Amino acid sequence: MSFDIDKKRVLSDLELCIREGLVDKEIIPILEKINKLDNYYTTSSCIGRIGLMVIPKDKNPKIYSKWLIKKHDYPTFEEIKNSITDFDGYLIFIMNSPILHIACRDIESAKKLLDLAIHSGLKASSIKSVSKRRVIVEILTTFKVDAPIGEDNKVFVSDEYLKFLLNYSIKKLKLAREKLFKFYDNLK
Repeated sequence: MSFDIDKKRVLSDLELCIREGLVDKEIIPILEKINKLDNYYTTSSCIGRIGLMVIPKDKNPKIYSKWLIKKHDYPTFEEIKNSITDFDGYLIFIMNSPILHIACRDIESAKKLLDLAIHSGLKASSIKSVSKRRVIVEILTTFKVDAPIGEDNKVFVSDEYLKFLLNYSIKKLKLAREKLFKFYDNLK
């Protein structure tokens, strides 16, 4: 399959996902701008999220981990606190920064995009894979929080620390989004 055929197929799937409300609204203008460029198309994206996840101790975490709460906006302390229910395994507070995976026509296009991302402050961006069909670039900041806060129905942190963790994560997520929108502004 050629790059252009892949792009057409992926963008058709994206349109369906947008219509079904499966794409973060805030990231849609960025996706549209990238997807209008001849040498690029997006393959996946997330505007960033904050939440609590339970990771099992004795099962494959990729399959059996479970979100207690996952918000792509900025959750309140009450939302975080009230989402804590019975859990077996490790309770992890998570903040993931925005992420984009972009297919590039060739290595030159990928290098150009990667340079733009890094100069926009998205310092953890990298080339993820190279094939004859396309080069995949991951656009990402260095901001991330993975803080274990409990185990087997026991929360080990105070409300004060949980509030601190939430406020810290919101600040970092806002900063990460600012960098993503700087990248958007710099796209030509």
